Amino acid sequence: SLDTLGASKMAQKNLGERALGQLLASSLLSEIMNQNYSDPNETPVFGLEASENSLTRAGWDDVDDYWDWTASPPQNRDGTNIPGLSGWRQTVQVVRVNPADFNTTSLTDSGVKRITVTITHNNVVVATLVAVKTGTT
Repeated sequence: SLDTLGASKMAQKNLGERALGQLLASSLLSEIMNQNYSDPNETPVFGLEASENSLTRAGWDDVDDYWDWTASPPQNRDGTNIPGLSGWRQTVQVVRVNPADFNTTSLTDSGVKRITVTITHNNVVVATLVAVKTGTT
């Protein structure tokens, strides 16, 4: 019966971690998807434009500003750590993709970017969300 109780507690812990991971991933992906496709204020480059600060997401205004971004522990948009999340990590990948096949990356801007948000806890992936953002080329 102790083995059963232990397995039950472990399953509850894993379920809780996955739920928290999904919440963190959903919140970050929502933030990203609310941004412009490309920078509205400067000549767009892939990644951060010259005036944007890499230490805080508060001034980021387009989806590819999040390219290759990571934080451990997870952070709010203003750069402050979210309390109680030691051992957790947020990671974002943004790539240009072929409009006919979102799994095929493109070296040039084809009007579609794929955003992948991954949340890990103690180096174990607990949540991954993927979305596409479209714009004009």
